[in-house]
Amino acid sequence: MTGARNRQGPRAIKKHSKKQRNRPKKRTGGGQQPARVAAPASVPADQLETTPDASPAAEASRPAPIAASQPAQQQAKPAAQAKPAQQTKPVQQTKLAQASKPAKTKPATGAAGGGQSRPAALATSAPGGAAAAGREFSFIALFVETCDSFLDALRNSPARLLLWVMAVYGALWFAATISFPAMPFDSYEMFLFGKEMQWGYWKHPPLEPWLTEIAYQLTFHWIGSHFVLAIASILVTFYFIWLIGIETVGKTGAVLAIALTILIYYFGPPVTMYSHNVGQLPIFAATVYIYRKAVLDNRIGNWALFGVAAALLMYSKYSGALLLAVLGLHLLLMPQGRRALATRGPYLAVLVGTALLLPNLIWLVQNDFLPFTFAFDRPPVEGVFAKLFAGLKFLGSQVGYHAGMIVIVLLAMIPKLPLQGEPVTLELEQPKTFDKSLVLMAAFLPLLMIGAMTAYAGVDQRPEIGGSLVALSGLAMVMLLPQKLVLRAPRLVTTIWLLVLIGLPIGHVAHNYAKASGSGQVPTQMWPARELSNAMQSIWNGKSFRRFDIVTGDFKQAGFVALYASPRPSVFIDADFRKSPWITPERLKASGTLVLWSTADFPRTDEIPEPYRKALEGLTPTLGTLVLPLGHGKSQTYGWAVMLPPEPGR
Repeated sequence: MTGARNRQGPRAIKKHSKKQRNRPKKRTGGGQQPARVAAPASVPADQLETTPDASPAAEASRPAPIAASQPAQQQAKPAAQAKPAQQTKPVQQTKLAQASKPAKTKPATGAAGGGQSRPAALATSAPGGAAAAGREFSFIALFVETCDSFLDALRNSPARLLLWVMAVYGALWFAATISFPAMPFDSYEMFLFGKEMQWGYWKHPPLEPWLTEIAYQLTFHWIGSHFVLAIASILVTFYFIWLIGIETVGKTGAVLAIALTILIYYFGPPVTMYSHNVGQLPIFAATVYIYRKAVLDNRIGNWALFGVAAALLMYSKYSGALLLAVLGLHLLLMPQGRRALATRGPYLAVLVGTALLLPNLIWLVQNDFLPFTFAFDRPPVEGVFAKLFAGLKFLGSQVGYHAGMIVIVLLAMIPKLPLQGEPVTLELEQPKTFDKSLVLMAAFLPLLMIGAMTAYAGVDQRPEIGGSLVALSGLAMVMLLPQKLVLRAPRLVTTIWLLVLIGLPIGHVAHNYAKASGSGQVPTQMWPARELSNAMQSIWNGKSFRRFDIVTGDFKQAGFVALYASPRPSVFIDADFRKSPWITPERLKASGTLVLWSTADFPRTDEIPEPYRKALEGLTPTLGTLVLPLGHGKSQTYGWAVMLPPEPGR
């Protein structure tokens, strides 16, 4: 009965029996006391400790946490109508009662005083009267309850909260990826390379193209398998952040690290395609986790597993070598690492990693280390200050990509604002020196090394090259925060974070559709790639009885045609044998090729583009023009050529 009376608030007092109403009132040392107003729902659970007094009167005087959601008219009941709470020890009160003073009631106005009742009081003067006031106040109560529930889960059940976050994040971004009629640019590249199954490619190592092709074949040629790989890579990254976090900063700190990681740009729109950056993120985090286990446990199996992880890291993207260099430095600096060097483990890891990486190393030697040439194939920068600026520009772009995480941490520290409730304190575990140095070095040093190499080489480096090295940025931020973290604007930062989690995927889709219908360039995701492929297949079949085996052009245009053709042809990238070692002059002369180019790149359609001519010598061309409708009054003109080997006897 006591619990039910507390939940029902002032109404429960009216429902007492006549016998209870006629019972003489007991007086305590403090005299008659007014009914207490409920405390804000955001008061931490640790402040709800009560005194040893467990009498029914003390139970009746305990504030009800949900009373804040009742309409303002009910909160304004005069204190005289409420039966005073009985209390045998008036001096001892709950900490919650000390934190929240009772609001003074004004029966004449019909609204309770205090900050949270003002929106409802203002709403009563608007059209709709009390009904409108109730609706608006209910919205505020829902906002408060949602934020407080999220923060309460962060402190008390972080594992359950993590599952919810991962489910929402994965579902929304997967829905965003499959909502487009076509695929992002890098996706065509993965399918193009994956079909050939080489030990290396001219831009990057082979792991992501391999996985793309394997998933495509295992799912019976379902193109959406590529998106599953992308979202799964991010979720696996979150899992390894969780594993590292619970052993270094605790469960609450681990979930907080993942929440901050979601605010990094690389975990936003880039996750809609399975690129080398996205593919390396889980391997990056897993390598750090396995390294930590190997050094601290010093088991031979963990060191062998670390060698496998290091090889996969290099097969994913060569920038992984920067992380391996950082881990080697950490091994030398830490006493635990120096002790491990006296055992067989580290040398076994080197042996295993090198053996697994040997086929790719041989390919690199045979192809003159072509991917490293691509990495620095950027406009040169001349002059000492210009080179220094190029390096700082790269580092500045990385700070910009982390701006969401940085801003949310700063907002959490601002002074108290309306509807924020009491400050929320998060207790984080203090990481050990080994763990803190490991995470901070892995998070920051690889990016600093790229900035230094950019300045030294004098190139205007792509800022996106750092996208595969930010898996531990959120965890590093948590380790830099105080162990007792006080959020002074908890509901503000929770609201902003939820808007990013839910709103960013929706906004990404809306932005691309709006961009496609506007006056600007049509995004690759909105390109009618399937229609272009069907048109090119019809042209080829109308000009030749040969199987459609090779399409020549750049990544984008040739990739459009190759992905949606059946069977899928090989792509002769830029008519360059170095970029396409699977195409040989003999194969080209035997099969012929369809050449495709956009007039945005080469304006003339009555001749083969000059960069393609040398490789296509000896083939007989049939030229033509195609106008592809893009929708919303837009179109793209293409030049094409069916290049066939000369007929025998000519």
